[in-house]
Amino acid sequence: MNLKRILLAFLYTFLILDAVLIYQWVNVNQPLSDPGSTQSVKKEMQMDGINYGQLKNQPISGAYVAGDQDSQLKDKRKQLSNDWRTTESENSIVATPKQQMHLGNNQKEAVQNLEKMIKDPSQVIDGKEYQYDDFLTDFGQEAVTKNAEGYTIIFSQIAESANNQRVFTSQRGRIQFNLDEGFNLKNYTQNHISNVESLRSISALITEEDALINAYQYNEIPNNSIVQASRLSYSTLTVVRGDVIFIPIWSFVVKDSANDVTIVRINALNGTLAR
Repeated sequence: MNLKRILLAFLYTFLILDAVLIYQWVNVNQPLSDPGSTQSVKKEMQMDGINYGQLKNQPISGAYVAGDQDSQLKDKRKQLSNDWRTTESENSIVATPKQQMHLGNNQKEAVQNLEKMIKDPSQVIDGKEYQYDDFLTDFGQEAVTKNAEGYTIIFSQIAESANNQRVFTSQRGRIQFNLDEGFNLKNYTQNHISNVESLRSISALITEEDALINAYQYNEIPNNSIVQASRLSYSTLTVVRGDVIFIPIWSFVVKDSANDVTIVRINALNGTLAR
């Protein structure tokens, strides 16, 4: 057994043990397990003018997920047709169409055409492993409103296809399509995670309701704000010798009274703030 396999074996053993301890901690110490306390805090939020809509509180499960940052994209780009000019940057590739590629007259049409394009292996490498990410497209740091530079549309790689198509929120597993103001494709940048696998299933994650309440109790939800959107996805926990470990997180888009928008992230394993 080589050194890498030994290190990975120790890492996975540690994570499995850590997952068990977290599961036990969550069951024993999960905040606001008392329905009365939950209702009390929700009333406080309403009195503070926080509008959050309907929150889900059904039991959900998740897992640690591991994968490798795919360094072979530069070799795989040979699969693309001659319609593309490609360059590489670290573990990413940038593909630029040699001729103008019009994607429609609005964002909806552009997304529909991109959804067809990524299924064609001569246009996008392993494109079937990605799906349109409306959350990041509309609210992520890359979100761009109509201006001189155009639009950004994000497709994220699927992390758990068996669990409502949860995706990686990390740039490590993402395709970013850059369009001009006329919805013509300027280029796209692709990152890919290979060898994706669940390390250990966790029998219970905190619910959307508990995650938002935790965010409020951490003073991350200001008074008179609106929670515009939320989702459960996978974010980077750590990187060990090229192997990336991801954890499930809840993300909430919060718009305050000054119309400033932030994304608050809560660790879905233990309810703490995630950065």
